[in-house]
Amino acid sequence: MTTLRYRICSKTGTLLSIEITLSEKRPQSRKISADMCLAENVFISYASLTDNAMLPRGYSGISIAKRWVLAHGSILAPILLRSQNFLRLLTTLSPGHLSMMRASEQFIQDLTFFIHRSQSLKEYGKVVAIWKCPLLKETLEDSFRNWTFRYQDGFHPLLMPVFLIIKSKSPEPIGETTESNGPEKHWKFVENQRERASEAADKAKVEHVLLGLAKQLATGRLTKGAIVELVSTPFGNPFFVDSVSRGIIGNLLGTDNCLILMDLTSFPGSEGSPVFFVNDRGRRNICGMIIASLSCCRGEWVNCTFAVNLLPSLKLILQTELAKNQSRYSACTIFPFAWHGRLQIDILEKSIAIVKCGSNWGTGTLVDQQSGTFITCAHVVTMAPEAPIEIARSVMSPTGRHQWLADASLIYKTPNGKPYDIAVLRVNPKSLRSTMKAIKFAEKSARKGERILSIGFPFTSEGQPTISNGVVSKTSSYMFQTNCCVHSGVSGGPIVRRADFKMLGIIVCNVASTNDSISYPRLCIAIPITVLERPLNRYLQTADAKTLEKLTERDINVTTMWNLRPFLLSNI
Repeated sequence: MTTLRYRICSKTGTLLSIEITLSEKRPQSRKISADMCLAENVFISYASLTDNAMLPRGYSGISIAKRWVLAHGSILAPILLRSQNFLRLLTTLSPGHLSMMRASEQFIQDLTFFIHRSQSLKEYGKVVAIWKCPLLKETLEDSFRNWTFRYQDGFHPLLMPVFLIIKSKSPEPIGETTESNGPEKHWKFVENQRERASEAADKAKVEHVLLGLAKQLATGRLTKGAIVELVSTPFGNPFFVDSVSRGIIGNLLGTDNCLILMDLTSFPGSEGSPVFFVNDRGRRNICGMIIASLSCCRGEWVNCTFAVNLLPSLKLILQTELAKNQSRYSACTIFPFAWHGRLQIDILEKSIAIVKCGSNWGTGTLVDQQSGTFITCAHVVTMAPEAPIEIARSVMSPTGRHQWLADASLIYKTPNGKPYDIAVLRVNPKSLRSTMKAIKFAEKSARKGERILSIGFPFTSEGQPTISNGVVSKTSSYMFQTNCCVHSGVSGGPIVRRADFKMLGIIVCNVASTNDSISYPRLCIAIPITVLERPLNRYLQTADAKTLEKLTERDINVTTMWNLRPFLLSNI
């Protein structure tokens, strides 16, 4: 059961804080108030009072209550291009504060839309409230300076942390004209005196529907590896409305985990679409909104999708704006969402570390805890021994310092240009503490089509590891191919079987064009554990580094298979 707790100043009556918690008890039903509705995707297009035609290009939004829609700031790009006044408004918005749009504003006519809930049901809507999320603003400014986000034409970065509330109403015809294809109706948005409520009344209603949305958002705890579903309108084209894509949460980033990184597929125009968390029973619940479908990091195309974690943002708005009367906002009864894979993900994260060598970094996999033995890719430590090798379990602690950092010895590295691009490292076992656990090897080889996970440290050598799911696309005795989403920094990380989280192989590279102008993150090449296991076990038994020479393959057939360097890009 969702519980709302308030703290109010006894002297001034000011709301000091709001806490939303989820009970461990399982209620028998799922209820929401009569004026609320379960969140769903809607298609939004710019409206004209004298034009009933649907524009070929539109946007996605989230229906959060009857007559109320939550939209992303990207929908404002066309207005921003032609209105300096609106640009000034967005620039002066106070982050975390809910601003009401007054009808007297000179650009209010630009903030009118058609809300398409189905092919036959269309409502006319106008923007009544706008806010800028301070959590998202801070995260994007501090942690994503090397990133470029791509949107539809005219998008301004100022819009990324901006969100809107649209109030809709069924339009009424004001007359007909005869066209060659038949009579054409014209529409207007009719408001009676009662509906022309004061700004304060509108604000109270906005707070009410946002609180209802927060209740839905609080029904599940987001974790890495959890299944998520996107319902969107790709390219802003109504032909594609309600397209579905699924993936997993790869990471939770930023202040208060306000940013969700997912490996699901999305397309330009999907910004503003709802993201749903899917529980173990296949039921789904709203958790976020797409804010970026295409992005690049230091020039490398990132085949991941970013969404805002809506609950932290809404809690800030509610804490700042919510009315003091809490009696009418009674807790709703919900069916709690659960995903039981978090424990396995935690164990998997304990088996990897960041490997740094000079300006290079990658991922190291712990294969033996007692001796402190790691494996990674040879290209990650190519600058050794001139540059020292360091290993960090968890780069940034709450105090901003490394939790632990250990010097590593290079025991063996395959020669450049020779299979299998593997290096064996060793650290003082005492430095591992009890926070790391050696990964377990799979007893059976990877099978084509089976479900897998990859894990590593892409994009930056700071922060927590990111995971991606996929399947084994192709196998052989000497390499296998997956469609996990792999980027710079993941080299040396493990591929594990989804069923038991045992290691099937080590990630080496993804595919790039012959001139390295385009990389393909969804085509990942890995070394099978069957190639590595015997030499590694022999070394662990004897401590003789010469036994690792078996990791360098000289067979002409294997060399030919791995000698696809004109087509492969080994990421670091």
